[in-house]
Amino acid sequence: MPTLLINHMRIHYRNQGDRQSPALILVHGLGCSLEYWNCLFESEDFSAYRLIAFDLPGFGLSEKPNCYDYRLSSQAELIAECLQALDIHKFRLVGHSMGGAIAILLAHTLPRQVRHLVTIEPNLEACKAQLSRQIVEYTEAQFIQEYERFQDTAIATVKSWFVNFQQANLDEYIDALLKTTAISMYRSAVSLIETTQGNTLMRHFQGLTLPKHFFIGEETHKIRPIPQAVQDSDIHTVVVPGAGHMMMVDHPVVFTQTLASALHTHIE
Repeated sequence: MPTLLINHMRIHYRNQGDRQSPALILVHGLGCSLEYWNCLFESEDFSAYRLIAFDLPGFGLSEKPNCYDYRLSSQAELIAECLQALDIHKFRLVGHSMGGAIAILLAHTLPRQVRHLVTIEPNLEACKAQLSRQIVEYTEAQFIQEYERFQDTAIATVKSWFVNFQQANLDEYIDALLKTTAISMYRSAVSLIETTQGNTLMRHFQGLTLPKHFFIGEETHKIRPIPQAVQDSDIHTVVVPGAGHMMMVDHPVVFTQTLASALHTHIE
């Protein structure tokens, strides 16, 4: 797959579809990689789009410099630079979990370029960022030292997010996690907690004057309500039937159909 050289970093990405087709940009979550969007690349429902998924810096096959700050705002800026390098100026944007928070920051920065924003169980509230809250209990030095041991904790946490559990799906996460450095994991998690404290990110989300969706899995919704601030706004909420947090890998057919339908309702 191709790479881009952005700020002296090699950023790995996947690009599929005609250059003239509507661009759909995909942003993965903490400890994951662009492979989490495989269901969209393999779906006929998205054959009319130009699909582009990035490995965020520090994740997947992208470079992992220790000198990078890994702040969510920096990662949003980096995606913007990637899109500029690819000569993409109008696009639809989808982000999962931490990637949902990054997508909101990107849309806030480039509101005239984003045609539609879909967030999939985005991290909007620090108190609900389960994995990141576990990470920030460490100092950076402690986390680096304990990272190999912490990976077992992360795997157990993520395993609980699958509804239709299959070992192959968990193995995919383990593979992605093993490609993630302790520094990129830690600094991203710290920034996620900092970004979601208070209501600044929520205000950014509410303030976007473009079509925007909040997806939540039906199984997640049973134990975690949709934030009241989302319910009280013009954000379209969608409960994905039978799905949990990792809906794109353990409930891919329903997820792709639901996402395609949501995007179709706002085609220009």
